[in-house]
Amino acid sequence: MIEKTFNGEEITRLVNVIEENSSFLIIGHIDPDGDCIGSMLAMALFLRAKGKKVLCYAPGESGKDFSSLPGFDMFADENEITSFSPSVVFSLDAPTIARTSDVIAYEDHRIVINIDHHPSNEFYGDINIVDPEASATAVLVYRIMSEIQPESITRDIADCLYVGILLDTGGFKFQNTDAEVFRTASALVERGARAFELAREFLYVKKLSTLKLLARALDSLEVHAGGKIAFMTITSDMIVENGSSMSETEGFVDYAASVDEVVLSALFREISSNETRVSLRSRDDYDVALFASRFGGGGHRNAAGLTIYKGIEEAKRIILEGLEEVLNSHS
Repeated sequence: MIEKTFNGEEITRLVNVIEENSSFLIIGHIDPDGDCIGSMLAMALFLRAKGKKVLCYAPGESGKDFSSLPGFDMFADENEITSFSPSVVFSLDAPTIARTSDVIAYEDHRIVINIDHHPSNEFYGDINIVDPEASATAVLVYRIMSEIQPESITRDIADCLYVGILLDTGGFKFQNTDAEVFRTASALVERGARAFELAREFLYVKKLSTLKLLARALDSLEVHAGGKIAFMTITSDMIVENGSSMSETEGFVDYAASVDEVVLSALFREISSNETRVSLRSRDDYDVALFASRFGGGGHRNAAGLTIYKGIEEAKRIILEGLEEVLNSHS
């Protein structure tokens, strides 16, 4: 387990940076999920309320699925980001710089604040507020705001943080659902978070195109290693033919992971003829974050992601070979 750096000294340094600077860029990891987006928007709203100039950016298309959340108007495109010269960069929910974007230039004059809960975090910030025991980055952001200025947690901020916690715990059913998660969720509801409405929007209601794409993905299900490894595949043709977007595949890998006897699973998404993104899941003590780190990826022991710059079939061959090694190392 990496060192926990959520402490009073780092919080004090963070407060000083916020007070002494006026322009902030908040970035997240590629294909940001609900925890990433919710944490980013909560921090952006917090800073904007203090009169700061704030922009948000995360590479990939999935971010737009959260456009109904408060503060989403602060998200910018690549052109706006490259012409923006912030003095401080917040990097949220991204264990490595490689998981953000080449668009972001970490220039020497910028202060980088790294807030994350991934065990694979590389402590790349000038200030690192990292706790691998936290269930979500949104939990850390809530802790920070509670330490700095509890009354700053408005209903809008509470909504954003609640979504982050809700989705990173799989609706409070993943293994990372601990007592702090419930305490934080309760506190956010007391602050005005719309628990029912947010759960309905982000967990239960699906577009027809998403369900049709899921049917195609389930049809692609294949098992290997005597039923211990499961793969699902999303090709670019499937996306086009279905009129969907790649962002609609969020959570699909959990269906492969739910197969009886499967301990290692992967969802392969074809981005181009030479780029494949892979989402990994595992059960028990199989460490897919360690495996993903071989390819510059990262995440948690039981949930991680990576990108392979190969075609989808070659990517599947490489990942299968590697996961079989992981499987055999536990036998």
